[in-house]
Amino acid sequence: MQETSQYHVEHLSTFVMDKTESIATVDDAIKKLILLDSKDKIWTQEMLLQVTDKSVRLLDCDTQEELENFPLPTIHMCQTVLNQTRYPSVVLLVCQDKDQYKPDIHFFHCDEVDAEMVHADIDSAIGDVKHGKNMRPQTLKVNQEKMKHFTRYRRAFRQSDSESHEKLAQRIEKDVQILNCALDDIEIFVARLQKAAEAFAQLNQRNKSKKNKKKGPAEGMLTLRAKPPSEAEFIDSLQKLKLAFNLLAKLKKHIQNPNASELVHFLFGPLELVRSCGGPELPRSIMSPHLCKDAVDFLRGHLTPKEMTIFELLGEGWTRPRAEWPRDQCAPPYYPKFRNGWEPPAELFLTSPWETEGPSAPLASPASPAYSKHKPEDAPKYAKIRYSFVARNANELSVLQDEVLEVLEDEKQWWKLRNRSGQAGYVPYNILDVVTIEEPEVPYSYQVTNTFFFEELLSKINNKQPPRKLHVERPSASVQVPLKSSSKPEQVTAWLNSKGFSKSTVDCLGILTGAQLFSLNKEELKAVCGDEGSRVFSLVTVQKEQLEVSHLSSTLLTQLFHLIDVF
Repeated sequence: MQETSQYHVEHLSTFVMDKTESIATVDDAIKKLILLDSKDKIWTQEMLLQVTDKSVRLLDCDTQEELENFPLPTIHMCQTVLNQTRYPSVVLLVCQDKDQYKPDIHFFHCDEVDAEMVHADIDSAIGDVKHGKNMRPQTLKVNQEKMKHFTRYRRAFRQSDSESHEKLAQRIEKDVQILNCALDDIEIFVARLQKAAEAFAQLNQRNKSKKNKKKGPAEGMLTLRAKPPSEAEFIDSLQKLKLAFNLLAKLKKHIQNPNASELVHFLFGPLELVRSCGGPELPRSIMSPHLCKDAVDFLRGHLTPKEMTIFELLGEGWTRPRAEWPRDQCAPPYYPKFRNGWEPPAELFLTSPWETEGPSAPLASPASPAYSKHKPEDAPKYAKIRYSFVARNANELSVLQDEVLEVLEDEKQWWKLRNRSGQAGYVPYNILDVVTIEEPEVPYSYQVTNTFFFEELLSKINNKQPPRKLHVERPSASVQVPLKSSSKPEQVTAWLNSKGFSKSTVDCLGILTGAQLFSLNKEELKAVCGDEGSRVFSLVTVQKEQLEVSHLSSTLLTQLFHLIDVF
């Protein structure tokens, strides 16, 4: 070690020392960390912690880009937390610069060295600055001797790529959580399709019974409900189906009741429904996320002949694993955003097989500092989109297959394009082709407004029951338990269990009636249930909407029968 020392760490969490958040002391922050750990709600992020004679810096492991810089005078405390969580060797920093009203408390798991070594290093650096001493060189010398015993073991451990049972369980739980969120969103989308089809059927029946064009009672609301989902919603649903297939292949040895094979069969119901209603060409344009080789092999080994026919019709974006695609044709990384508001950490996907197989590396984000702006003086040109792409942030632009857009900037891996509506944003360069035309052709517009959409959907709904709830590792989740304003606490408890919520959430909310649960807003649910609060709110909202639709449908049918009797 020299005057600059560096340690591989995992960032666990950061809290603001705020009495309103029940964190008035460092001990309060430690208790909150222990609580989050007990509920498996800690998401680690690897980084490098670098100590110099002036500051503590946090660096990106791969790019060495500086993430944070804490000057030593702004570090008010350094302390270890040993063997109190599943992360046995933790160091914390209490930091507050002159512009901060309240200090931050940062927790780091020291996974390659003892936290006491990092603590001693930082403490000696702070002491030298505050008291004008020169104690750190001796501290580094002692640490250097200790590190010799750690380095050899850790290097062998990392090269063997083995995982402890505890870390394996954590990784599986994270994948299961992502899978359950994807299944929830797919279920909500299918329910939306069904509600639109039912509303259309009622409108159609009313129009047949009409003798004039005058709008009937509540017909405006019914027309709104009959509006089909947008193309972005269809694409989002198809992408989450692909994500679910990837995760099922990854979890096939770890989930039961239902197992991965059963879930695949269940998912082909929604897949066929979305494919039929959105148009057969739309799934063929969905490249991101790719399916990994294990997922394609798993599907081919478990699909029925009918399902295999549907699978083959989806096109190479589904049947050809990422490992078989040339580098310049691979889709950009896929980062899902779920309806409950949760966005999993990007690193969970960047290391997944469906993003890393084959010769292609993930594209840098246009928001990254390493991404350079393009020259505005370049000659105007146009690009035609090969595969549909859904924007994930304000910098990016959603585009459709075969759409032609104006090129504004055309360097690096992301090109800035402008569509005919005047919207501009960045699109991955490997999903487009440059076209040499003076004016763009009329872009392909995705619209589902004809009666075929609803007739096809109604036919499928009538011939096939909607898929059951598909939460893994929780068999009770497949039971359809009703939730109404009149539901008693025991019925609320049954509904919460059917949705796969944790025991703590069920215990907290299971004492309420249906009306009381319906009255809680998102913030109140988050305050009671933590991270699960958003998902509770989302599913409660869907349940309320379904009850409203049911009530409206009943009212409209009564009015319809009355009109029939009159005429």
